This record gives sequence, C-alpha cells and structure tokens, in this order.
Amino acid sequence: MEFMSDMLGGADAGKPSLFEIVAQHKMSELLEPALRHVTSVYAHRHPRYLVRVLNWHEEVYAALMLLVERHYLRSYGGSFAEHFYGTKRVRTRTIGGSSSLTRADVWRSLVLLVGLPLAKSRLDQLYERLSGGEAARLLGGAFSGSGRPVETAATAAAGRQTGIRRRLAVARAAALRLFERYYPHVNAAYHMATMLYYLAYMFDRTDYNSPWLHLLGLQVRRLSAADYRAMSERGPAASSLAAPPNGSVLRATRNLVARLLTGGLDLLKAMLPLSIFFYRFLEWWHRSDFHRKIQQTPAPPPPMPPRPHPDGAAVPEDRSLCPICSQPRTNPAMSPSGYVFCYPCIHRHIADTGACPVTLAKARPADIRKLYTEV
Repeated sequence: MEFMSDMLGGADAGKPSLFEIVAQHKMSELLEPALRHVTSVYAHRHPRYLVRVLNWHEEVYAALMLLVERHYLRSYGGSFAEHFYGTKRVRTRTIGGSSSLTRADVWRSLVLLVGLPLAKSRLDQLYERLSGGEAARLLGGAFSGSGRPVETAATAAAGRQTGIRRRLAVARAAALRLFERYYPHVNAAYHMATMLYYLAYMFDRTDYNSPWLHLLGLQVRRLSAADYRAMSERGPAASSLAAPPNGSVLRATRNLVARLLTGGLDLLKAMLPLSIFFYRFLEWWHRSDFHRKIQQTPAPPPPMPPRPHPDGAAVPEDRSLCPICSQPRTNPAMSPSGYVFCYPCIHRHIADTGACPVTLAKARPADIRKLYTEV
C-alpha cells in the first residue's frame, strides 16, 4: 500500500497521490447509494414512518452529511473521507503562521462537500425530466417522456393567463428550453475541469486536485507524525456543543449528550466503510450467477402428512372440500398435521378440542397456518 500511495505522489512526501484522491472521492460517492439501499429496505417494511424519508432521501442525506462533515472539518481539519485516508486540508496562505482551517474555510468547504453535490444531483434530475432520458437523446423527440409535455403544458398555461402570471409562465418556459439546451455543455465543462486538474495534479503541475479547492485556496496534505501525536494527546475530539461544567444538572446533561454525539460521529470511521462493503457485497450477490443458481434450485417436496386416524374426520376424495364442513374451502388454512380446512372450521375445532380433526394429533390455534395459494 505504501508503494501504491507513493507511486503517483511525486517527490513531496506530504502530497497525497492521485490514487488516494480518487479513492476519497469514490468513497464519498458510495456512501449515498449505500444509505439509500438500507433506507429503501426498511421503508418497505415500515412505509408509514420511512416512505417520506425515502422520498426526500437526498435532502435528508445532505443534512446528515452536513453534521458529519462539519464535525470532521472542525475536529480533524479534513472531510470524513479525507480523514479516513489520513489527509487534511490546509490553507495556502497562512494566518498568524498557522495553516489550519478558519471558521470561514469550514463553511466554504461544507458548501463544496454537501451543497455542490446536492445541487448537481437536482440539476441532473431536472435535465433527465426535461430531455426524456437516454431514449429521447439517442432516438429523437418521439421517445421523450416528460420533457416535451412539461414545456407544452407551460406554454399552453401561458396562453390562458394574462398579465404578470403570463409573462412569468413564458419566462419559465424559455428558461427551461435554455437549460435543456446548454446544461449538457456546462456538465461537460464541469467534468472536463475535474479531469484536467487530475492530470495536472498527477504530473505535479499544480498542488490542487480540484478547481474548487483551488478557488477556496485549500490544499489536501497527508497527516504528519506531529498531527497524529497531537490527536493522540488531545484524545477524543471535543464537541462544539459542550460547555465548561458549572455544577448544574442541565449543563452536565448537555455535556453528556455532546460527548455521546461526538463519539458516535467518530465511530463512523469504522461503521460507514463496513456498510459500503456490505452494500457492494449484496450488490454482487444479487447479480452473480451463483445467486441465480441458488434461486433456481427447486425446493424439496413437502413431507407426506400423517395417515388419518380411524376415529377422525374422513378426508373427502375431492381435495377442494373441507373435511369438517364438506363444503368448498373458503380462506384455506393448514393444521399442524398438514391437512387443509376452512380457516373458521379448523380454528373453531382446535380451539374446542385441542386436536387435529383428521389425525387427532394435539394442536394449538397458534399452530394453524393460513394459505395464500390454492392447494
């Protein structure tokens, strides 16, 4: 790993390699889909509580990452991914001989880390909705989904309105047309600038790995031995919510909550990478041939039910009839012995006698299993 880290790092030992920079960005990109997958699984189980969280997942994720990134920037001088890979952010222009981040640097970095990805994601979604998706872009406007109808609806609404509302509707329709036309060029310029900075950073033409960091005047540097020694001497990062103790119960409770919150955020260094690993593992599992083979393996046939007792109810030749009421089964249910009855019939019989009506074996109402496919 040391060879891989230094292979593209140049002569400056404190400068991270491009391999580390790309790994940091990839890790940040994987956090959101991993959390979305976990949220979607639990939203299907508890839709009443989590479906709204899933609908506003990107905003909720941005709010959570704002809290996490602010903690790591203030406590360790770098984002969560940067600190995980042993790097930090430093100012190119020192203030009072110190290159540590100021309060303004922290908030500008938060705009870059949280606000910019959220805004770009929303713009990408808007463009997809206006353009109709890949089919419309490749095969023409006849395959557009919701883009053209939105524009047509806006134009038609403008024709029905008068005054200021009509002018606003016309301006909105024109803005959507301009956005749909020029956004691909802006998006291409965005990715091209990132790629050019990567190339320049790899060949030591610049010390900035991103145009946005260059704009903020911040560089990413490796944590030195002095940084690790200072972190170990300082101990757990202090929370900005904590306050000097004054002997009151309220202040002590506040400091306890602050310590628990800070400890939980520090624990993310171990928990979030593990969640990404399990997300990638589940993704591979569901796409692999091994998973498909297991899914296609036929289930073993169910065991034969016990033989009817001579004193028990007779099993009709027509298996669609209930052995108790001799009528076509309604709401079928199976007794523990494996025979199928009407649910009201078998529940009433077992509740009264405590035995299966066919085999006379002991049974409880809780052992009855409803069937949702016809037997």
